[in-house]
Amino acid sequence: MTRFELKDYQEDRKDRGVYDKRNPLNDLTGKEWLFSTKTVIPKSYPDILGENIITRNLSPIPVQLCTELVETFSKPKETVLDPFFGAGSFLIGALFANAYIPPPRRNIIGLELQEEFFVQFTKIMSDLHLKPESSISLLKFSEHSSIPPESIDLVITDFPVWNPTNKNSQNSFCLNYTDIMTDPEKKILNWLNMVVHLLKEIFVKLKMEKYLILSLPGNFEFLSSESSQFTRTSSINFFLTGLITNILSVYGLTLKSERIWFQPAPNSIHTELIPIERRILVFRKELKGSSTSFLIDSAIISPLLVGSSLIIHKSYPPSYNHALRRQHGGMKPPELTQLLIEIYCPEEGIKILDPFAGVGGTLIGAALANKDAVGIDINKEWKMIYENVSKEFDLPVYPFFVGDSRNLIPEKIPDSSIDLILTDVPYWAMDKLEKTRGKFSRAGEPSRDKLHSSLSKFNETEIPTLEVWLELLKEVFMACYAKLTPQKYLIVFIGNMYRTMTIPDKKMSPKKGQYLLLTTSLARTLVEIGYQFQHELIWYAPDKALHIFGYPFSYIPSVVHQSILVFRK
Repeated sequence: MTRFELKDYQEDRKDRGVYDKRNPLNDLTGKEWLFSTKTVIPKSYPDILGENIITRNLSPIPVQLCTELVETFSKPKETVLDPFFGAGSFLIGALFANAYIPPPRRNIIGLELQEEFFVQFTKIMSDLHLKPESSISLLKFSEHSSIPPESIDLVITDFPVWNPTNKNSQNSFCLNYTDIMTDPEKKILNWLNMVVHLLKEIFVKLKMEKYLILSLPGNFEFLSSESSQFTRTSSINFFLTGLITNILSVYGLTLKSERIWFQPAPNSIHTELIPIERRILVFRKELKGSSTSFLIDSAIISPLLVGSSLIIHKSYPPSYNHALRRQHGGMKPPELTQLLIEIYCPEEGIKILDPFAGVGGTLIGAALANKDAVGIDINKEWKMIYENVSKEFDLPVYPFFVGDSRNLIPEKIPDSSIDLILTDVPYWAMDKLEKTRGKFSRAGEPSRDKLHSSLSKFNETEIPTLEVWLELLKEVFMACYAKLTPQKYLIVFIGNMYRTMTIPDKKMSPKKGQYLLLTTSLARTLVEIGYQFQHELIWYAPDKALHIFGYPFSYIPSVVHQSILVFRK
């Protein structure tokens, strides 16, 4: 029995939860929808495909994860298309999704450029004892014209990865290895333009207000040349996220969420840095978009942000008078800042700067790590809280200047005197944008009024545009640059956010939800100053509360992670 009386449009599905018959996206209950919107997927999946399979990527995406994605973004009777089916994970995942429902089931279409994948898929189906069924069709990519425009309900695929790490590979989605050695940047451009050109042929097949799911391998690496010797460098997964989002917006596709899949290490409670397996981008077709191909040039990919994406999988319980510090609303756990300090500045005698100190999460972390520190913030209330907490726990009280960092950094901080800058930037329009929901609820419960941010009472300014916000941050970090010792680190906490944005097209509803990649925008700004991008740390606290946003009408992510961007001078 459900805890609340059912409406006439609801159905009790027992252990699965309550299903809303008005749900246009999928066949999930509110309970299932809740977990399908998490921006982090911490899960290990069994290897169903087995070893020795041909794959365009370094490893195929798990079939079970594919099933979950298909079930989240399509309904029975709809048509699912994978335009680069490769090892066939998404096709088999869709077949598994069909196995759990009575007819009529989803129609499944797979396109592929390379003949060998057709042969392999037939063998995999046989090995898994899956019988070919009428719901699945395999076509050469050149035959995509047989698919009518706006006939597909879901496009879902692994982004065709350029993998020159194996010079003998016949499956590389690029030109030959010798050519890559002569001009690697040109080959990156060729690869990206080829993929975007092929995808453009697919966008017209997707119905309006339906979804495109792109999976980007986290361990996607490329080679760089140095003195004619090739070495493997870090991933461009983070870089591709922003680039692809900008390109697909030209074709009328709006980013709705990113979902990061990683496999938790054994014992689950630790602070090891865990590589991500996939970053899954969720797009929705909301505009007609351009009918011409978007040409990527060297200016668009410059600077090329190269660096691994790693997970910090740990919850930090309330500490150091959390009840007082939480007035800030965007505080950092001191134990997390301590961890970062000990990783990036283990030496003795270093000094740390936080130009947006808030209630002192960085300063307290520095004290726990036995390092010296200085903070700056524009609100005197935060300084008072920081000093009270430090005295309460018998920690050193570091200098804390009240005022605008753009003015105080040149005035108070000597050049080349800082060994680490560690800060949480003020989020753009965090407190003033119209929220994406008037109320929120948990699965199966009645809605309740939204919670208001604790930061809003200290913010009396107008909402800046994204460009103005970035320019303000640029001024602060330009002032910081001269203060940082060469070869030392800048570490910035910044989270992406989902917000309702005004769309000027009067033919549409006036507002549309959009997932904003503030991380990539800020990273580019910092690289323009002269900081060198190193990598992205993704902090995921598994005990973070979930709210069911949007059900049953709109897919809205439950953001359960925050990015920590690491740069070096």
